Order: sequence, then C-alpha cells, then structure tokens
Amino acid sequence: MTKRGLFEHQKGSCREVPGIVVMLSVSALLSHAACRESTPPAGEQNAAVQSSQEELKGKPVVPRADAPGSADAAPPLVTVSDLKPEIPPDACPAGTVHVTGGEFWMGSERRRGAREERPRFLTRVADFCLDQYEVTSDRYEGCVAAGPCTPPHGSQSTCNYGRRGDHPINCVDWNQAHAYCTTEGARLPSELEWEYAARGGQKYHPYSWGPEAPDGRTCWKSDHSCAVGSFEAGAFGLHDMSGNVWEWTNDWFGNYPWPNPNGQSKVFRGGGWSRRFDKWMRATLRNRTQPSSWGSHLGFRCARAIQNAECPFGIGSDPRACRHGVVDAECEDPRHQFNGLRCALPGAPPCGPRHEAIAGHGCVLREGAARSARPEGSAPEEAPVRARSPELDPDCQLNQPKRPNAYAIRGGTHAARNTYGASLGCKNRDVGVGWNSACCP
Repeated sequence: MTKRGLFEHQKGSCREVPGIVVMLSVSALLSHAACRESTPPAGEQNAAVQSSQEELKGKPVVPRADAPGSADAAPPLVTVSDLKPEIPPDACPAGTVHVTGGEFWMGSERRRGAREERPRFLTRVADFCLDQYEVTSDRYEGCVAAGPCTPPHGSQSTCNYGRRGDHPINCVDWNQAHAYCTTEGARLPSELEWEYAARGGQKYHPYSWGPEAPDGRTCWKSDHSCAVGSFEAGAFGLHDMSGNVWEWTNDWFGNYPWPNPNGQSKVFRGGGWSRRFDKWMRATLRNRTQPSSWGSHLGFRCARAIQNAECPFGIGSDPRACRHGVVDAECEDPRHQFNGLRCALPGAPPCGPRHEAIAGHGCVLREGAARSARPEGSAPEEAPVRARSPELDPDCQLNQPKRPNAYAIRGGTHAARNTYGASLGCKNRDVGVGWNSACCP
C-alpha cells in the first residue's frame, strides 16, 4: 500500500509522520506553507488517490461496490478523525450559502450527455461558501463606483447595467468577473464546485431544483433576464443555478477528469434566459469561451473557502481553494482502467507521450511540446454549408415567423457558422458541437 505522510511544523522545521493520511484544512495548509516542498511527488500522490476508496469519515470502510474498478481496489487508507477541525455555523458571510462537501461523481454516465461530460469521475469536495444569488447589476455598479471594477461591455437593451438593478450583472468578461470576486475577498467557483452545488451533491439532480421540467421553475424562453430569486431556490438553497444567466467559473476548459492548468477558453455553466430546449438547463452541461468574451447571456456568482474546511487532496495553487483530485473514473473504453492519472490499457505508462504528471491536473502536455493551434472542441477549418431541415419548419414558423425555413449549418468553427448564417439572414434556433440549427428567410 502506498503511504503518504503528514508534515508537522515543529520548532521551525518540517517533520514527516509517515504511514497516515490526513485531510488537511485550508488554514492548516496555509500555516504549514513552509512544508510544501516536502510534499511527495505527484506520481506517489496519485497512486495513493487511486487506491483510496474509503469514505474519509474517521474510520476505514469497504470500497463502494458500485464504484468502477472497486473489485480490485487496494485496502482503504487510514484517516485521523481526531484532527478534524470544527466548522462554525456562521462560517459563511451573509448572502452566501454553506455548501456541505462530500464524495461526488462528476459528469455523465457512459453514453449519456455530451462527450465532453465524460468520463464520469469520483472525487471529493470540501465545504465552501457560494453566493445565494447571481451577482446583481446594483452590486456590480457599486464596485464600479468604488473604483476596483470596470463598466461592463456593450449597450444593447439586454445588458442590465444601469437598467435593471435587481437582475444579474451580464455583459462582463471573465477578467471582470474575477476582479469583482477578488474585491469581495472571494473567487469564482471551480467547475467542480459549481456542478456539485447545482446538482445538490449526492442527490445528483438533473436540474438544480430536481428532475422536473424547467417550465415555471427558472428564467428561460425569455426576451431578457429575470430579477434574481424570481423562482424558488434549488439545491442547497441556491437560486438560478439553472437558467437566468450562464455563470463564469474559474477553470480553463479541458477534458475530464482533470482541470487544465492553462488553456484558451474558460468554462461557464448553467443555461440562460434565451434558451428554449431542456438540454441547456442540465446541470452537467459544459460551455466555454475565451476569457475576453462577453454577452447578455453571461454573468457570475462568487465562492469562498471556509477557513477550517478539509481539503481532501491538499491546497491548490491558489491558496483560496483546494486542490482538485480524482479517486476513480468510469473509463469510456471498457478495455481501459483508471491508473490514478488517466484511463489507459493495463500496463500502460502513467501518462502518454509528451505528457507529465502535475499535481491537481493529471497528465499535462510538457512545456515546449507541440500543441494544436485549433481551439478545444472546434471543427476543422472548412467552409460552412447548409442543408434544409424541413421537419423543423414548424418550430421556425412558430418562433421565427419571418424566418420560416429550417436549415442545418455544418462545417467550420462555431463563429464561422454564425457569420455564415447571419449573412443569409438566418437566426440560430439551436447549436451543438460542429453544427447550428437555424431559421432562415
């Protein structure tokens, strides 16, 4: 069994106590920052994570029978429950919700959801605080008046700044959202934190409120956003996690089960007020765009670490957040097994060619290795083309009477398809990876 140690700060030096695994709190890790360089190598950490299937509640338990690969799991690691710090009932400031962490399968099961929502993986989430509502236009305007924040982009009627104070702020790019949360002593939530909160943790809601269809439960199929809290709260008492505006997260887009340490696009989640199809409200749905992008569909809410919350995998590169970790993954290819870093054939190296293990990020392309210049998830560079979709004409005639003819536009990037469709007087009715469905004159 692979062992990890607890590093103690004793009389100005670091001493390792071998053979035990301890869930370290954010405050404990910050106070022992001098011991960080003594952390075991990433490969050893991930090997320990792979073998761990216990509930981490102060006593060893038998690995879950429904966990992929549990039949071959190593014996559970030991925890030290008496070192668990207490979290006070008022740990989260006013206007935020205490999200109680726990074990969580993130993503969609095999053959369900979009490809980028897989492989589903098992992880553990620390307790954290999350804004109960999306940040409002009034709150953001106050930050602009005070100096730290910059005015949103755009002046179109669907941008809320200066118009609808109790609606979510929108038309802000990722950097503006990040700056606002920082002034609040907070940060944007990780993609994992966002999905965990939206699904109600181990309740695994398809939508924030539960399994019921979105009609009457969220702001969608609308001409603009709604006042925050216009609908009943969903999981954890949070409002508008599904619908109203999409919400920026802190993470770069990357393939599951690990977040990218860098990238081209930031992830945003939750669905927006203009959407008409249930799929856009699903809590597992991922979306992304460049950090400089903005729109009236896109806003944010802030998250905060809880001082004494346990970090199951240690502190992250940002001292305000816990490190991401993966216990197991449901590999898409049944021949593959999760080796602690990736899904691969038995006996394959921990990481593939030109990749190296980075704590909290899995197998990462080595610095200097060739990288595709094409944005993640985009189609090859080719001219978009369109073809009739007459079976969808009734939907266009109902919702876009001046554009009664449905077409499928394929090829090129998403931006190229949008430009091509607009040049023909078309308006999107739906979009997906590699295609647009448009209503045209």
